[in-house]
Amino acid sequence: GAAMPGVSVKCADVETAAMLTEAGVGERAPYFHRSWIKLPETISDDDLHHRITSSYRLIRAGLPARLRRSLPEITER
Repeated sequence: GAAMPGVSVKCADVETAAMLTEAGVGERAPYFHRSWIKLPETISDDDLHHRITSSYRLIRAGLPARLRRSLPEITER
């Protein structure tokens, strides 16, 4: 966002988000559940791609089958 640069992504669980926050990868994403972190705009392209892809898969997997079928699967590059 313009006010708070970076991108928020979903982690597998709260523990993973906490570990990534403690490791300095990102910070707790404001206004989101604790399983989300906000990545800085300075993150490498490879790390950003990995985190966004993982987040997309987690969110897609939690959707009802009808919606899941309408969304593309993401593969690694």
